[in-house]
Amino acid sequence: MIGEASAPASSGNLGPGFDTLALALSLRCTATAEPAETMTITENGSTSRLDPSDMIHRSVDLAVGRPMHITLVNEIPRARGLGSSGAVTSAAAAAAMKSAGGTGDRRRIFEIVTELEGHADNPAASVFGGLVIAAPNGVKQLALHESLHLVVGIPDSKLRTVEARRVLPASVALDVAARTISRLSFLLGGLVDGDIEALSHAGGDEIHEQPRAELSPISGELMDAARKAGAAHACWSGAGPSVLAFTTSATRGRVIGAMGGILGVSGEVLALRPDYEGLI
Repeated sequence: MIGEASAPASSGNLGPGFDTLALALSLRCTATAEPAETMTITENGSTSRLDPSDMIHRSVDLAVGRPMHITLVNEIPRARGLGSSGAVTSAAAAAAMKSAGGTGDRRRIFEIVTELEGHADNPAASVFGGLVIAAPNGVKQLALHESLHLVVGIPDSKLRTVEARRVLPASVALDVAARTISRLSFLLGGLVDGDIEALSHAGGDEIHEQPRAELSPISGELMDAARKAGAAHACWSGAGPSVLAFTTSATRGRVIGAMGGILGVSGEVLALRPDYEGLI
């Protein structure tokens, strides 16, 4: 029996919401699964055996406890901070469950992928869709205001999450924590209400964006360009190097042009939509 599932990309953190806030985006990974003798994968026309340490192998094993052949069709750029790993593992585990006769239970998939990822924000967005606040034991969905539009600048360069997390501090000072809480409060209010003034106070994260700045200088350039062009809020998308900008209909075109001017031929700028379907 062949099972199929699809999960969206996601942008984690959104600035001050480190490991707790994410937004599902309108790029998708589709996986099919069928029983096999060993764990194998086909992607981009190439088939290989999955190593037991691979997240796809582990997610399928946790989901059904038996070997599967996984085929991926993935439009989410890898290692760019767009939640590809969360989407891939969610889709693969759900497809395996369906192949084994199950329904691809969302709550169980979320638990599996959160365990593998080590943080709940991207898995929550990919599984449940939309704008989410996430913890390993709970998810709260919020309504992104309809006046806000999404623009993503995606450099050609890659930045692996493990490398980006390695530079983060083990602890933060009390004043940094207080400023982060303030930024997050403004961010949530601005995203839900479409309050541009509130969003203007949400930028400048000190917990993950500032420590990672030297890993990807172009990310900072993209954020600066987006803000100068009128973006209400601009932030690293997950662990980068991609940058997500929230705009209005009036500023979207200028922001696209400004970010495109930074990237040139070394990346792409996409106008995306929030994905509210999640895992299907």
